[in-house]
Amino acid sequence: MKLLVALVLAAPVQPFAPPTRPLATRQVKQSAFLDDDDGSIWDTLLRNGPISFGIRVARPDFYEETVVTYMETKGVDRLEAQRRMDFMFNDPNGFGVNELREEQMGEKINYNIKSGVQNRPVFSAFWAAWCFYFFFIFLPARVSELGGIDFTPSKFDIMGPYN
Repeated sequence: MKLLVALVLAAPVQPFAPPTRPLATRQVKQSAFLDDDDGSIWDTLLRNGPISFGIRVARPDFYEETVVTYMETKGVDRLEAQRRMDFMFNDPNGFGVNELREEQMGEKINYNIKSGVQNRPVFSAFWAAWCFYFFFIFLPARVSELGGIDFTPSKFDIMGPYN
């Protein structure tokens, strides 16, 4: 028994071992929240919505590989590639059209401008509060005031009688 305890205690176990695969080095410097050069996941969420954010959080290796590949093929810096890939994950067809317009017409699309919540944070907060109130407080209360929703079939049912 003592031998078993000694072997267990002597085994080289690292419960908090670092990951075995090397992570890609990031070259985006840390900056303040909602700055123009912010490259955080929250910037991705506020600029391009939950789809790009979800890909970045759920599949970080795929996201990193896509950004690095785009940087190498197009010769842009990390922040530009990151914003372009965020837009591509959010709207692939629109991104393809924008790429064709850049190649064929020479039109430069700026993906670094603020959009949505970043452009109007106060309005976005009021709009979110109003939508929450309307759909989760006012509308259910009004429907229950009027007698609720009757799910019984009527004689005007287009699917026919249920007998």
